[in-house]
Amino acid sequence: MTPMDLQDRAEYLSLALFAQKVVNALMDYADENKTAKLKPSLEEALDSLDSLLNAKRPSGTSRRRVAAFSSYEHLRTVEEVWTANQRVKAIRMMRLVLRAPRNPKTKAVANELIGLFSELQNQALWNFEQPKPVSPRIMQRLCQMV
Repeated sequence: MTPMDLQDRAEYLSLALFAQKVVNALMDYADENKTAKLKPSLEEALDSLDSLLNAKRPSGTSRRRVAAFSSYEHLRTVEEVWTANQRVKAIRMMRLVLRAPRNPKTKAVANELIGLFSELQNQALWNFEQPKPVSPRIMQRLCQMV
């Protein structure tokens, strides 16, 4: 394995860690009513997904950096796991949780988000362990997303 292969595969690990961070914050909130990590984790995920869906980088006025969905490996994994509708739904759900964390109904939304981000984490780990060649069709779709 060349250093470049390892570096590319490490992108899958970074996405898995990012997803795990979001899952942990959501679990702390849903299970123990802890909100300390909730806002920073969800805002980071929102910024990342917004930039993916809008095909742009955060503006110079944005203080937060895009943590995920900025590399080929991240885009590929998202494409494999979430449909376009699920991406939009995830953004809506994160905004709802951020807007109304004290509402008991929001915990059900948080649990649904846990499922989405867990799937993302699992696929990222799978892609790290079992990298496969990219079909031309997938490569074309990913290039259109950027």
